[in-house]
Amino acid sequence: MTSLPRIAVLIDLPREKGSGGHVKYWERVAQAAARQDTLPVDLTFYFSGTGADEILSPHVRYRYLPPIFSTARLKFLPYVPAHTDLARFHPALAEQLPGYDLIHTTDGFFAFAQTAERIARWHDIPLTTSFHTDTPAYAELFTRQTLRHLLGQTIGNAVARLFKIPERERAKKEKRLQKHLRQCAAILAMRPEDIAFAKNAGAAGKIHPMHLGADKDMFSPSRADRVEVERAYNIASGKFLILFVGRVDAGKNAPLLLDACLRARANGVTVHLIVAGTGPVESDIAARLGSDATLAGWVAPEELARLYASVDCLAIVSDIEIGGMIGLEALSCGCPVLVSHKSGVAQACGAPDVMQQIESGVEDWAEAVQNLANNPARIETMRTASLSFRQDRLASWDDVLMQDFLPVWQNVRQSCSANAS
Repeated sequence: MTSLPRIAVLIDLPREKGSGGHVKYWERVAQAAARQDTLPVDLTFYFSGTGADEILSPHVRYRYLPPIFSTARLKFLPYVPAHTDLARFHPALAEQLPGYDLIHTTDGFFAFAQTAERIARWHDIPLTTSFHTDTPAYAELFTRQTLRHLLGQTIGNAVARLFKIPERERAKKEKRLQKHLRQCAAILAMRPEDIAFAKNAGAAGKIHPMHLGADKDMFSPSRADRVEVERAYNIASGKFLILFVGRVDAGKNAPLLLDACLRARANGVTVHLIVAGTGPVESDIAARLGSDATLAGWVAPEELARLYASVDCLAIVSDIEIGGMIGLEALSCGCPVLVSHKSGVAQACGAPDVMQQIESGVEDWAEAVQNLANNPARIETMRTASLSFRQDRLASWDDVLMQDFLPVWQNVRQSCSANAS
């Protein structure tokens, strides 16, 4: 009996209850793979951390490897959204990767990806990758924040401007990613910016489309229960409910949304912000919005679906999102979505006409909130459009696996085998 091709998918992040979209994306793909009766490959999903293998099906599993040098050890950093491994080589991973027929990375920067590059070269194993997090943009943002934290706002800003340290950190990450992409046999991407970046790196002929999916059974308009949401979260009836989902930090532009809500409230909108997530901006939201904010912390998927289906809109304020699964989950529940025009969320969802794209800045967001709150007919129009999108165009995670990843992985293996012979 011929054994199935073995594929390692490397996610150099911890898999935790509050993990972000990068981890959640691969959890959804893994669950889709486990549902297949005749999966044509054997998949191992590597995460950073400790623990025994988790077996999802006979040919799908999670595996954990402790980091060599985690960012958690850098105590001087003011805040890290998700810890990763800064080591250039991971010996335990290097021992295991030669047993695979293909290696797929989900970043080009950290220990797993750099180890994969070496093993792929040494053992002639095909390497593929996909874009999930705009690490260069985050490097620039959090380098600037760290300088302000260590040196104070005024001096930190001056040092950043004078020596262009944040911009240099971004450039270093971009250079590293270009190197990684050039070694890969195939690259999957959603955003036009990422496709252009891969082309500029010399990988024009290797790029393939990648999509987002949604669990339509979980995220459904049938979960709507506005009265119960208001009761459970002690919200007065008649308020304009805005939902924010994700890390409550500067990377997700939480401070901008806070300022926009304050401005809309000053202009007469009875706004109430529900925050599903945790992060350093929580205390500021609580202090400044008071009873007009609910800090729900981490929210289970079932409850998140009820919130999507019951609120007036979801606000995706981050300018540097690559995909943003929350956008599709909200649409699947019939929830109007306001999204940053600078992010890749609307394009990744394939439906910019369904989402209202907002230019960057507090004034633009405050105006968008105010206009939507004062136009119930517009809310209903957006709900109807969302449900039409759900019916006609919303992909499942099984579609993402079977139509995006499996064909690329199989074609790369066949091509490499043909070249070897």
